[in-house]
Formats: sequence, C-alpha cells, structure tokens
Amino acid sequence: MTDKIPMYKIDKIVFGAILGIMIPAICSMITFLIGFYEFEEKYIPYFFIAGLVAGLVVDILLLKKLLNDLFDLPLWIIACTFILCNILIYGFFMGFPVFNLLTGIVAGYYSGRRIIAGNILTPRRENFIGKVLLFSVLVMIFICFSSAFLALSEKTIGEELSGMLGLSFVPGKGLIIAGIIAGGLVLIGLQYMLTRLVLYKTIEFSDSIS
Repeated sequence: MTDKIPMYKIDKIVFGAILGIMIPAICSMITFLIGFYEFEEKYIPYFFIAGLVAGLVVDILLLKKLLNDLFDLPLWIIACTFILCNILIYGFFMGFPVFNLLTGIVAGYYSGRRIIAGNILTPRRENFIGKVLLFSVLVMIFICFSSAFLALSEKTIGEELSGMLGLSFVPGKGLIIAGIIAGGLVLIGLQYMLTRLVLYKTIEFSDSIS
C-alpha cells in the first residue's frame, strides 16, 4: 500500500526533524528526572548528557527505519508522539499554549498523507478523519486546562497581566477567568480548523499528483 505512494522530500524533512529532535529530548528528560529525584544535584547534568547521547544513538540506529515505515506505524505510537510533542512545546514555551497549534498543522498533514498512502476510502476515511480531529481537539483542551490551572494558581496573575498588557487597572479574578475561557475556546476552535484544513488540503494535493 504505502509503496504505491512515494514519500515526498518534505515528509522526510519535517518528520525527520520532529523525530530526530524529540527522541533525544525525551531520553534526556527521562534521565534528568531520574537524576533529579534519585541523586545529588551535582550529578544531574551527567544524567541529562547521558540521556541526550542515548537519544542521538537511537536516532542513528532507528530514525531511517522509522521514516521508511512512517505511514505504517501503529496509531498508538503516532498518538503518543503527538501527545509528547504537545508536552514538549508546552514546556518549552513555559505553559503558553498558542504554539501548540503547530501540532495541529503537523497532525493534519500526517493524517492526510497516511490516508493517501494507505488508500483509505470512504466511509473509513471520514471515520478516520473524525477521530483525528477529535483527538487533536481533546489534547488542546487538556493543554488549555493545564494553562488555566497554572495561571489561576499564580497569586499575582492580575498584576502580571496588567503590566504585560499595559492596562490602567488590575483585572479581577472573574475577568481573568472569562478571558481564559474565551482564549481557550478560540484556541480549541483554531486547532480544529487548522487540523481539518491542512488534512483536506494534503489529501487534495496528494490526489492531484498521484
């Protein structure tokens, strides 16, 4: 099935970069946590470096094979990868969820290519698309809830927002909650629309050149 649809160069670039960065990041994060909780502080950098090196070794040994089997990988592996990417982006931008929209774009592109590579036809195609969109939205909902929890746990959030936005007043908790809800709904809606748009455009493009 997948051998009928050649892998584009952009497939290898995009997903090679994602997997190539994510594997060392996950390995170093795991070893960092082990060092943090189980050993003295002075040993933590060594654990981090060991995890980073281990991740790079895994890249060298497995990355090419993963890319060759990209559209045949079990869906649970793809789902876990999507969640981990969201966690890494969420942590990298210190709980600011806007950049998690990037994962919806990647998910839409991958899903569209997988549909074409696997020759998934209607009605299975629509069922698959529905599950992709639902999963993307659910992860964004979780990210938004996490950001809301962190924001509301900050005692000086009102003063921080006032200074950040240049307001002449300090917003109360009710206004902050309303803003969080409105912003969360916007992000969830954007994640759905971006994932869906990129997914269908990818299918159209792949169909047009196959």
